[in-house]
Amino acid sequence: MLKKMLCAVLSITVILSAFAGCSQSANGTAPSAASEPVSREESTAPTDTSTEPIVLKFWGGVPEERGPADVVARFNEEYKDKGISVQYERFVNDDSGNLKLNTALLSGDDVDLYMSYSVPAYVKRVESGMATDLTPYIERDGFDMDANFGSMANAYTVDGKAYCMPTYSYKYCFMINKDMFDEAGIEIPTNWTLDEFREVCKKLTVGEGADKRYGAFISTDSQKTFPALLAGTKLGGDYFFRDGGKESAFDDPAYETALSTLCDMMLVDGTLVPHTDIVTEKLSAINLFVEGKVAIIDAYWSIRDLRDLETYPHDFVTAFVPMPTVEEMKREDVSFAGGFMDYLSINSKSEHQEAAWEFIKWYTTEGILPMVPHGRIPASTKIDSNLVAESFSAGVEEYFDLESFKDQLLVTENHYQLTSITDNLSEVTQIASEEFEFALVGSKTPQDALASAKTRADEILSK
Repeated sequence: MLKKMLCAVLSITVILSAFAGCSQSANGTAPSAASEPVSREESTAPTDTSTEPIVLKFWGGVPEERGPADVVARFNEEYKDKGISVQYERFVNDDSGNLKLNTALLSGDDVDLYMSYSVPAYVKRVESGMATDLTPYIERDGFDMDANFGSMANAYTVDGKAYCMPTYSYKYCFMINKDMFDEAGIEIPTNWTLDEFREVCKKLTVGEGADKRYGAFISTDSQKTFPALLAGTKLGGDYFFRDGGKESAFDDPAYETALSTLCDMMLVDGTLVPHTDIVTEKLSAINLFVEGKVAIIDAYWSIRDLRDLETYPHDFVTAFVPMPTVEEMKREDVSFAGGFMDYLSINSKSEHQEAAWEFIKWYTTEGILPMVPHGRIPASTKIDSNLVAESFSAGVEEYFDLESFKDQLLVTENHYQLTSITDNLSEVTQIASEEFEFALVGSKTPQDALASAKTRADEILSK
């Protein structure tokens, strides 16, 4: 399952390059919680033998001031009577930083708990023996994975065993300037098609030249294959393929709808910030949004920036809306781009396995709340959505529409775009990136670009 998920995440990661993690799956399924906790004698989970105060060393890639410092302070206060405390060690989530973490994991002296920010990195650590199998703990304590995370947690097991807890949930959605919508008499959409999105953007686009306000900004500079995410609302996570990966799906009508609509909005309507301008002028979605130059942006990963009124001053209310679908669909039938990130594991060499497991349970089900204002939404659905919304908006309540925040970011959907076909995925993704960009800049028609993508991809897949 995790090998499939690994590819799934690789697919979305290539597209959502602004993210710091990727998803993948392994061969296996998530263990179901035991109806009765397994006794300590029956469990194969390691136990702590020391009676001295325990200091857990927790490595993560997020700067301390963006939540970890508050997490540590809260845990240390709540667990001081139990003789357990946590010390946070920040590593930079890049190649050198991950190498530093891996070296420390192998030595076993300086890491008890750690975060992996991509499924490939997580799986490699599992395969290298750097992660404790949490399944015995889960079974012993009756920790219900399905109740906490839903069935999507299955995608993060390796050979049927859980070596991490996914802690952060993300779902691709748009952010809108609610004040502009209200002024134009447009209701906040909770389910809309690309055609409806296009018409809304026409109503929201005003002015000319330097004074022009666009309806929307799509980050096609970092996400040239964004039309695939739109097509994926109907086609699902294997949106590049059909027939089990033997053929590409670029001739599916969903692709023409997605790519043609975006091209028309950029090159004909003038309601979507042109791809050429984004690239050549290095335009920033969040900057244009707070400056009132666009009404809708896809850069939902910038939600933490909107709380920073000093760096990004603005006086409007931000609301959250779903990605538009390629055709009219019921919400329960839509495949959303999204998944889990921030995979929390125990170092297999840690001498404090029990204490580390206590921290994982605490962090997953309540301790993550200080991370919410910095854009990390809990993966666990057991945490009250009102508490999450309150934590996110504390001090800036008047700048966010919290009902739409809860509806779009705190509701677990029925379907996510999780890819299972990984053979030739990188090659087909590269082809899509190249051909879509030709269409977005107007050097090819969407039809010609898709036909070329189809021919090129099928040639690879037929080998």
